[in-house]
Amino acid sequence: MDGEEKDKRMVNMANSKIQALYGEDAVGKSFDELKSLESETFSDIPEFLSSTRKILSFDTATKFSTEIACYIRSKRKIHGNQSKSTQIHYWPLVKYVTIKIPNSKDLLEHIVLVDLPGTGDCNKARDEMWESVITKCSSVWVVADIDRAAADSDAWNILDNSISNMGPGGQCQNITFICTKTDIINPDNYMRELDDEDLHIEDSSNYSEEQKRACILHRNQQAKMEIQENYSNPYKAIDEMQVFTVSSQEFQEDNHYILRQEETEIPELRALLKSLNDRRSENVMRDYVNGAYGILSLVHVVNHEITKSMETEKETLHKLLEQRLEDELQNIDQFMSDIHMEFDKCLSAGVLESEKTCVTRAKEEVIAPKRKGGGGYHQTLRAVCNGQGFCRSTNGKITNMNASLSNSLYDSIRNIFSKTFKKSQKSISAKIANFSILLESFDEETMFPRLAFLKTEEHKLKADLKNEIVQRKKKIYSSLTKSIMTTMHPSYIEASDVHGKGSLKRMQDILESHIESSKSTMFHDAKGKMLTLLAKLREHIVQELRSKLKEAVKQSLHNELPLPDISEHYEIVKSAHEEMMGKPITNVEDEKCILEHNSGKEMTSEQVTAKIKVPLRNNRNDEKTKKKKKQKKRAKDVLADAVFVDKHMSALIRRVTMVMAIADDLLGEDMIQDEMYSIIDVAETSEKKMRVMYKALRSGGPLVKSAFYTALQTNEPNLVKDLASP
Repeated sequence: MDGEEKDKRMVNMANSKIQALYGEDAVGKSFDELKSLESETFSDIPEFLSSTRKILSFDTATKFSTEIACYIRSKRKIHGNQSKSTQIHYWPLVKYVTIKIPNSKDLLEHIVLVDLPGTGDCNKARDEMWESVITKCSSVWVVADIDRAAADSDAWNILDNSISNMGPGGQCQNITFICTKTDIINPDNYMRELDDEDLHIEDSSNYSEEQKRACILHRNQQAKMEIQENYSNPYKAIDEMQVFTVSSQEFQEDNHYILRQEETEIPELRALLKSLNDRRSENVMRDYVNGAYGILSLVHVVNHEITKSMETEKETLHKLLEQRLEDELQNIDQFMSDIHMEFDKCLSAGVLESEKTCVTRAKEEVIAPKRKGGGGYHQTLRAVCNGQGFCRSTNGKITNMNASLSNSLYDSIRNIFSKTFKKSQKSISAKIANFSILLESFDEETMFPRLAFLKTEEHKLKADLKNEIVQRKKKIYSSLTKSIMTTMHPSYIEASDVHGKGSLKRMQDILESHIESSKSTMFHDAKGKMLTLLAKLREHIVQELRSKLKEAVKQSLHNELPLPDISEHYEIVKSAHEEMMGKPITNVEDEKCILEHNSGKEMTSEQVTAKIKVPLRNNRNDEKTKKKKKQKKRAKDVLADAVFVDKHMSALIRRVTMVMAIADDLLGEDMIQDEMYSIIDVAETSEKKMRVMYKALRSGGPLVKSAFYTALQTNEPNLVKDLASP
């Protein structure tokens, strides 16, 4: 290493890791010496040597926080100083920690909160984790002490440096800024330039408390205004930022408190989290019901003789649906083609601008910025080259050569990218949402019964495509920077190998020369990569729609296999579907759909739709009507139980021990037959018994699964509670 300039930050990080694991005196020891300490070092975590998870469980949050500290915090954060400690700290070995909180179903059943490292972390792995995780977050919360929030460079660096990864490069839809510790304030200091009248404080026996409360609320309001003014959002894909000013200490205070509960804003923040969770829960339940309804509709209609004499009509309808599919595919293909052409036009302008300004821009922003000379910047530029064009400093400031070179390209497509991928009527997702081979008049009350299945399959396919679009959008957006990084790679390697006197100038010359010689191809290549990914997205959408909808049409119109009787289950799912869609659903069993021919003329899809008659209903006796009402009332609960049983199948098979007690309950309610009960009984282990049990549950459908769930609550309440916790 003689003659080479070391990166002190990386060296310090390496030393910190060694000291955390092997003790204060471990720095300087050889690899063999450190390895000899492994048996003692890892005695408390044998899971490390076997590459398995370590699971910790505690009754109180305080104890949990104390015991987990050595896995997530450095000694400085635990002890407040650099005093020696014999306790081993395992944080260098921890990839991630998952915390499950009991009794939080209303808030965290479908929500995962991810605590990402802040800025200034010189650990490259954490930087990469930050970038990969932030693109997957649908919401981003930035948390800062209220005293520093408006001017906190770390917090604003997070937003400024990552907002493109959150929005156009990710799937973030909203940003929330949370100011903490609002109750910590010195009223006398705060009111140096204010008086009681400014804060509307009245003289009373509780003056000091009123004064503190008024100061807190005034500062909260000022902080919100400053943060909103500082926030700049160039990407329309992200909604406006919300700001919360919270005090957990005041919220938890039972007796003597300054702020009312609602003034701590924690109830409001909880309500926001609950709304996100509820929305996801509703989507999960709706998808489950829609899928079940479509499949059961197909099975149910096959079992009834309402289409036996309609083979000719089915063939006609099949041809019309396939023709409509091709027409709609041509429409969406043209839409995607127009997008491709518009991107091509915008990128071409970006390429011309990049070729003109790239050298000057790179010099001013990265290679040789003004007031950044000398050895200090030498280290930064070397870190940029070692990081393939990217470096984050200890204060969180990012230096990114690849981003600097690609800025003109991104500026050229900002508007078209936002229009194409954000939530708007001109986006690809909106075009997919409006895509349908079923006309609007094909609703549940008048549609040919088999098309309920087709409608469900179409809905599921469109949802899958929308998710795929979000994932591909991220790759499309990042393709420009990645392509430029690939072109610049040889210069980064060459420059990072330069050492000795005058190395800064030589590094700068290498980078500048490479940009100058590559600019005629570098930006064209980046443009080509993005257009190729757009073309692949277009091809994928058209291919998926064509192949899967053709198969769905075939299954919905020509499936005549003998199928089991699912009338009772169909009624339950139909009722739940009716509740969710907010309108009554025709009972397939009573439908008599008649397709009338035009005299010898081929019918259009619009004519076929118009000729489907409103179904006729038979009179029902009171007993059957009451039964249906009862089923409708419990339909949602039955399906929720079924979702739970399906979701936790693996865990239930492994962990249920009271299998026969549950089987007894099911047998007593006629949910399983004697033969199935005997098969469960003779199975050798609880796990094998549960595997047999699940065969009965799958064949029995939602009703049997709901009965199983009820029996499970009775016989294994702790297990149900554990699985219900996120």
